[in-house]
Amino acid sequence: MFDVAIVGAGPAGAHAAIGCARKGLKVALIEKRHDVSKITRYCSEHLILDENYNGDTLIVEPGLPPQGPNSIVPYNKKNKIRSSRFGWEIEYHGPLCPCLDKYYYSADLSHNAHFSWPPFRPLAWKYDKGGLVQQLLDQALALGIEYMPGTTCYEARDSRNGEGVYLKCVSAGKRFVVRAKKLLGADGASAQIAQSLGMNADRMYFTHAPVVALYMSGVKDYNPNHWVGYWGLCYGSHYAPLIGTGPHEHFDWADLIVIGNDKQRPLELFEYFTKKSPVAWKFADAKVETMHSCTTKAFAPLKQPCSGNCLMIGDAAAFVEVQAQGALNCGWCAADAVAQELDGKPGFEEYTKTWLETFEFNDDGMMQVTTGYALIPYYTDEQVTYLFSLLDGVTLNGSWSQYQSPRLIWGEIHKHDERIQKERPDIWEKLQKQQARTLGS
Repeated sequence: MFDVAIVGAGPAGAHAAIGCARKGLKVALIEKRHDVSKITRYCSEHLILDENYNGDTLIVEPGLPPQGPNSIVPYNKKNKIRSSRFGWEIEYHGPLCPCLDKYYYSADLSHNAHFSWPPFRPLAWKYDKGGLVQQLLDQALALGIEYMPGTTCYEARDSRNGEGVYLKCVSAGKRFVVRAKKLLGADGASAQIAQSLGMNADRMYFTHAPVVALYMSGVKDYNPNHWVGYWGLCYGSHYAPLIGTGPHEHFDWADLIVIGNDKQRPLELFEYFTKKSPVAWKFADAKVETMHSCTTKAFAPLKQPCSGNCLMIGDAAAFVEVQAQGALNCGWCAADAVAQELDGKPGFEEYTKTWLETFEFNDDGMMQVTTGYALIPYYTDEQVTYLFSLLDGVTLNGSWSQYQSPRLIWGEIHKHDERIQKERPDIWEKLQKQQARTLGS
């Protein structure tokens, strides 16, 4: 019997495996993929540098000076990634590309919300997630864990009678059972282990969104140091199409991200955005080099991520995702929790306290309040353009956060309430209704 079985060898699972192995625990790491270095489910692959982002400030120290006009840090073995709060540090050998500016454009492109810090203080670093996960796995293997690649855990059962956890697995057509004293579910947003254990029964399921990301060469006016969103129905979607930095092998490619729904399929939106929208000219000579997709599932977060001998960590317990640094923190804290539990202490209870206080989506009112910041389709394209015009000449703090960024935009807009009330009573009326709905959440 293993001391702990970990299902999922992503950042959370692999980091947990390292922590558990360092504590002398017998670890089984189960992963359905054969090669964790290949990211098949789309990820934007950014290390986010917001202060106190999800309860921690990540520090990235490039091992070499940034080079070239886009300040690329090439492959090297001296990059360091460090947690200010939890104290862990890992090496990262891959390249880095800084995101220095974030722009959200209005419908006619004449106005934008600009987020940035002082010169060369990145909002985030684009990195190679697959390479980082492989490094973590290699480190865990060197510590003597038992690794089971190409293995699907299709059912988990917690005996709760001292016999630990039973995991029914299949690999290459052969079925077998893994037994462990404790279980960490790190199988991502699909949360199949939590589902098997009945832990998703009380989780509210909000929606799902199909996402397609296309890495494209030859996109005009593309800058790998920028993250750009386009707000307005003229761009084809209720969700802003985004252009970010290409993959680690080709930072010179643009990453076009389109988010659909059941009525608007992502590839249809891609066709519209690149051929009929106000920015279609950017794609006149562009070529799709490769494409990735995923379906983003929005469950309410698990307020109680543990049950008996089982603890769900990372995206498996989250509202959508915890991002890379959140996953690394979850894995680090989960290793401590398992060791405490095996020592007869309430480790899972302590983990739960940290989980609830660390991640912003665990705030009961956060998601309702965030929906109150929505621009599209509540405001017309012309109204969005007017609102963005109020941001002219303003550079907002360089926040990457999906929660903090809209707060910053609306905080600046509301400095002009008297002007809006006088010039645009139609917008003022919508603002009042929106604010009432937000404050009433």
